[in-house]
Amino acid sequence: MVANTVRKIRKSMPIIKWLLGNYKVVSFFLMAVIMLEICVFIPYGYVPVAALLVTVILLCFRINMEKCMFTLSIILLCAGFFGPYLGVPTMENIFLFRVLLPIHLVLFLFFYKKDWERIRKIRIFLWLYILFIFTMAITLFWTDSLGGSIRYIYFLFEWLYVFFICVYFLKDVKSYRVFAKCTVVLYILFISIGLWEVITGMHLPRSGSTFYITTTSKHQPTGFQFNTNDYAALLTIFFPVVIIEISKWKKRTAIIGISIISVVAVYLVIVTFSRMAMLVISIEVIILLVSWMKSWIFVGVILGGLGISLISYYFHWDLIVQLFSDITRAFTDKNGSTLERMEMYKATWSLIRDSHFIGIGAGMLPTHLSTVMYGFENASASYWSPHNYWLEVLANGGILAFLPLISFFILYFIASLYYWVKARWKIESSVPFLIGVAFVFASIGLSGTFDKMFLGLGLGIGMSILNIYNIERDGKELSNQI
Repeated sequence: MVANTVRKIRKSMPIIKWLLGNYKVVSFFLMAVIMLEICVFIPYGYVPVAALLVTVILLCFRINMEKCMFTLSIILLCAGFFGPYLGVPTMENIFLFRVLLPIHLVLFLFFYKKDWERIRKIRIFLWLYILFIFTMAITLFWTDSLGGSIRYIYFLFEWLYVFFICVYFLKDVKSYRVFAKCTVVLYILFISIGLWEVITGMHLPRSGSTFYITTTSKHQPTGFQFNTNDYAALLTIFFPVVIIEISKWKKRTAIIGISIISVVAVYLVIVTFSRMAMLVISIEVIILLVSWMKSWIFVGVILGGLGISLISYYFHWDLIVQLFSDITRAFTDKNGSTLERMEMYKATWSLIRDSHFIGIGAGMLPTHLSTVMYGFENASASYWSPHNYWLEVLANGGILAFLPLISFFILYFIASLYYWVKARWKIESSVPFLIGVAFVFASIGLSGTFDKMFLGLGLGIGMSILNIYNIERDGKELSNQI
């Protein structure tokens, strides 16, 4: 009876007949519509949808998890360069990096076979940073704003996880160079955008130059960063990584590529007026040239460059004259900025002493500093950037948090210098040390540090290189490691 009824319906209603015959396709589209509705109408609805899709894929399909996790790691690290430019519309704090990070973490914890030997040689760095986060978390017991402190500690966790990804998944020369090649491509993109900004005076939507206007900001590059100092720090911290990777190309192509990238990067750093970045890129260029060339060639390059600069300045070549002017102004016309920073350092130190070196609470320095600098609580201007990474840590977490962090960096520089010396000052071995130098200069040159993911990524790359050296040094040629 029922079968006859169904047959009659199929004959009389072609649409129902088609639906019954293609129920798999219909089910797929219904599920897709439901997921789309969840993503659009439920806040953060994409999170359970993404988790469900990943779970279904892992359970229903056979996947090489090692390749999958490595690919996801590269995408996640590269996404860290773009921040909110790869974000969800109307939700600037939710961008691709922060969407991929929990997915990566869940996959690693529950669907991936671990090999802890990969990080054994470098685990002391991770443990010190974990201890730093733990001691910073202790301040949650007396912080003024629990939500603000938790947000700050989450930034620290992001850095820790980036360190871990770099050390664990960029485990050998082959995997490291995959990321280094991606970095070269992205670096070329960044300097291209910087040149476009300098030439046209136009900026990307989230550039600080679209929010505040100074006498120089119109033609100063910011790239995918908020301000010029951040952009200059990004260029300097990844400069050695890019130059070393390009040096692996064919000799003539490598020389041309290195020359163009170096000239453009130096030029863009100069026009940002970032004094710290100018010093850093000068150190990097000198060390890389000394390591790469024979001494007499280096002397010839330096003398030739100075000669060309002096001749061009004498004949009033506009570009060179402007660069000399920019360098001079960067170091002489910022007395007001320097004095303001000194006042902030004094105010921060007073907060450190008043807290008896136990810290005022994770992430609380900017609001406390604002009150001190203004002399009263100001609801409309409740954030004042400390402009010093080390004082910020000491003020937020006290001496208890400062000790593991400073131990982390001391050990990093010892390991970097040891690698450089053992490799007989080869150009490749200078990268971790130069990254560390760039970070130290950025730590007192930028308004803030913990929310600048590219700085954490730079340190992660340095640790990855040190890890590769420690794992593969026995019986192998050090100069061919990276």
